[in-house]
Amino acid sequence: MPTLQPEQLARIQNLRDASKKRPYDSIKPAKKFTNYIEYDFSKIRDSKGGFMPDDDTTQLPNGMTLEEWKQKQQRIVIEPQRAINPDDNPKCFECESFDIDFEFFKVFRCRVCRACKAKFPEKYSLLTKTECREDYLLTDPELRDEELMPHLERPNPHKTTYNNMMLYLRYQVEDFAFKKWGGEEGLDKEFERRVALRKQKKDRKFADKLKEMRKRTRTETWNKRLDRVEHRHTWGPLAQVANKDIATRKCTECGMETEEIVF
Repeated sequence: MPTLQPEQLARIQNLRDASKKRPYDSIKPAKKFTNYIEYDFSKIRDSKGGFMPDDDTTQLPNGMTLEEWKQKQQRIVIEPQRAINPDDNPKCFECESFDIDFEFFKVFRCRVCRACKAKFPEKYSLLTKTECREDYLLTDPELRDEELMPHLERPNPHKTTYNNMMLYLRYQVEDFAFKKWGGEEGLDKEFERRVALRKQKKDRKFADKLKEMRKRTRTETWNKRLDRVEHRHTWGPLAQVANKDIATRKCTECGMETEEIVF
């Protein structure tokens, strides 16, 4: 072990011992400050003053985006308080129950309870926009008019980046379609007419393609025949052109014509 020089020993003895109390450690706060709480600002989290900024998605539950959270908030239906008089409360169309679905009542203005909604799916089930267009022959402007056709919006289950689904109440769609086309029979006739028209267009398109294919096949066959066998013209008799010193001659096989000067 190396020996220390006298100067080094003196320097070590003059060092302050950190284990000993410092002079200001014995100072105590006044009694009115004994409940003072120290905060570690390195661990404090900024709450944004209780507001939710647009670019902050970490505060949303279950990893939801801000747009999904807004859509969920819009779907939350607060049921109104019931009146003291039972006759003043809305009742179900089917069973006159007070337990109506307030989401249907708010969006579709339809008074139906949850039990009857499940009991009569042919009346209270929901249809997509595509089903309304294809099965009931409704147009996009009609389906987008909320006064004519109220609808619910739901996130698209196929992909989150797609547009929201628009859902319509079946009996409202049927009533509107029957008024538009003159009842169920009128709707069936219009559907059959469009199917027949679609079939005619398809057949016409197929006939045009078949005609073009036959024409192309004949041309290719004739070209192959000409390439395989050298053609020799078989000229017909001369035909004098009236009032001119010109006569024409035509090949009896390919139809080629020539003009000759008659002296």
